[in-house]
Amino acid sequence: MPALLALLAATVATPVTQPEIDVTIQSKGSFVIELYPGQAPKLVAHVLDLVDHKFYDGLLIHRKVPGFVIQTGDASSKTVSSAFARKHAGKYGEVTGLQDKGSGTRVPYEINDLTHEKYTVGMALESPMDDSGDSQFFINLADNFRLNGMYEVFGRVVKGTSVIDKIERGDRIKTIRRVSD
Repeated sequence: MPALLALLAATVATPVTQPEIDVTIQSKGSFVIELYPGQAPKLVAHVLDLVDHKFYDGLLIHRKVPGFVIQTGDASSKTVSSAFARKHAGKYGEVTGLQDKGSGTRVPYEINDLTHEKYTVGMALESPMDDSGDSQFFINLADNFRLNGMYEVFGRVVKGTSVIDKIERGDRIKTIRRVSD
């Protein structure tokens, strides 16, 4: 019995660590996103695979709607200049003329109970609750509870929120790397 109690105590005392990724934005700094594979296992595995293959390196923050979201992950933004991106905004705060390209691999929508609080990370979709998630994700700049249940939350910025607050449309991702698994 004492061995069982010791095992239970060790299990309770050991914190569960979530995978984290470090995002470095040129001329702005870096921030860390904690990912939630327990809530969105397929999506987190897909995003980590893209990170490992350096898919996000060199992409633009191609959308910013103040008080709402910033968004990245469009592969066609790699060839667009930051100056063009800052000057040419579409109706929804996105860079006009992008091809809306991802990595080419769709991920099924996974229903979870995470909410769109400020600094949470969600997967962009072509339509709410569909299986069109791929590489484009957004960071909530405010509580956006109207998105709950429609767009999947799979992470949260846990370090460097001051960097998030400085990001503008047209800023470029230098690197995204795993911090921990």
